[in-house]
Amino acid sequence: MKNLNEFVHKETVFSTKFCDDAIQRLEQLDWKPHRWYGSNKWHDAKDFVTTYDLELMGEMRQPIIDFVSRYEKKYMNVTEFCGVRFNKYSVGEGIAEHVDHIHSLFDGTRKGIPIISIVGVFNDNYEGGEFMLNKEQIDMKQGDVLIFPSCFLYPHMVKPITSGTRYSWVLWGF
Repeated sequence: MKNLNEFVHKETVFSTKFCDDAIQRLEQLDWKPHRWYGSNKWHDAKDFVTTYDLELMGEMRQPIIDFVSRYEKKYMNVTEFCGVRFNKYSVGEGIAEHVDHIHSLFDGTRKGIPIISIVGVFNDNYEGGEFMLNKEQIDMKQGDVLIFPSCFLYPHMVKPITSGTRYSWVLWGF
């Protein structure tokens, strides 16, 4: 049996300048409390805030596709992605351990759950906010992107921020 970490890949995809510019742009947007769907209803988690930006998402598309293609050549075929969700964690905020078994990504025509989870960070000048995968800390630096299977074998979380603000993003492939 293969080691579960064999299916986890991280690399720096975005430059410091791109990340710094993204944070400046995101700060101009309207942020809303994180919501998630489970047990046939929406939950207002109030654990961090989220926003969307189609222009920034478009600028990120090709580098993300290139990153995923390096991963999928070895492991799986991903043909579609949901939109990028931008996350902002302030002091005291994090997200509890969970798995990405997300039915709400689909519009009713398509059925299923995501195959891969893709997480990136725009900054690393905060304290706390460690990304934990299978109870192991994954060090994420500015511009890093992490990919791993979206299944029950990969529970993950973000520990609460103790100082500063953590700007990250996530999307899922199927």
